[in-house]
Amino acid sequence: MRTQLIALALLAAACSPAPSQSTGEVAATTTESAPVDPNAAALGATPQTGAWTLRTDEGTTAAGFGAPESEYQLTIACEAGSGKLTLIYEHELAPDQDTTLRIITPVQTLDLPARSFNEGLPSVTAEVLDSTPAKPALISMLGAPTDRFAVDVNGEITVFPWADAVSQALIACR
Repeated sequence: MRTQLIALALLAAACSPAPSQSTGEVAATTTESAPVDPNAAALGATPQTGAWTLRTDEGTTAAGFGAPESEYQLTIACEAGSGKLTLIYEHELAPDQDTTLRIITPVQTLDLPARSFNEGLPSVTAEVLDSTPAKPALISMLGAPTDRFAVDVNGEITVFPWADAVSQALIACR
């Protein structure tokens, strides 16, 4: 008797119509999520607190960002004689090693070869020589006004507000 009840239950389940999905469920299962723009995601963070300052001294023009009376978190310097741009980002990446300093704007990213230094104040430095294709790309990216940009080293992203001092330091090496 027990086996007959189980057989009848299985037969009834097999013959019953499949449950219908409501239209909301159908839409949810067929809607694909839009791809996430990594630039927008990176730039969505709150920018660092501080201010940009511009200094010019004996052929070097530099824009530095930091909180008042503290070390700069990011420096963008132009050596007018050689045309070399140097970006120094306050970041510890031990041991000293070759790495990439990525600049992120709403429309473009640029990967710059860099090196970490951990003596004194730890930093990651990228030198962009006058002859490299990265130089005009960097000037184009950060030379034009924008709301903010980000620096990414080893997956750690820091967002900085943009200011005219950035443009002035870059354009000095044009």
